[in-house]
Amino acid sequence: MAELTSETTFSVVAAPEYFEEFEDLYLYPENAGSGALRELRYPGDVLPPLIYESNPDRWENFDSVPMTNRPQVKAELTIASAQIVQWQGYLPDRPVKEVWRGSDNRSRMTAYMLRRLYEYFAYPPESGYITWRPKDRTEQLYYIQIESVQVGGQDIVSFDFVAMLGGELIPFEVVFQFRIIGEV
Repeated sequence: MAELTSETTFSVVAAPEYFEEFEDLYLYPENAGSGALRELRYPGDVLPPLIYESNPDRWENFDSVPMTNRPQVKAELTIASAQIVQWQGYLPDRPVKEVWRGSDNRSRMTAYMLRRLYEYFAYPPESGYITWRPKDRTEQLYYIQIESVQVGGQDIVSFDFVAMLGGELIPFEVVFQFRIIGEV
């Protein structure tokens, strides 16, 4: 009868005494904001700087700093349980939206401001990024990429004859959406 034998050589090393991990935490300060107007600038000043006529009525995913990199959690069922994974994300994960709330009888933006905003959207720079400075919330300047300008609904730009005739006004909700690429 044959006899089988096996041999394996391995080394055991001492375990490290400790592991260090670092995480940058940002504590969000109290910020009531100021009356300063936000502004956009095109690289090389190809288009004139756009200083908002008025700040938006509401905005999403921004306070004193971007709130666009929220952790994402995913749960998947396994044979015996579930596996949960959390990903920390990065800055351009979610868009920032600025909203000027107009209605059938109220305007929050002039046609002049809308045309300038639309120019920034319609003619993206060939190199570099548009900069956005939310001076009412922080002194930080951000590189952005514009995703859309909407007036009166999803992916449309609506005008009203009476409002335009009576004073070049936009009587609809205007939504300006962009992604923050990084800090300047």
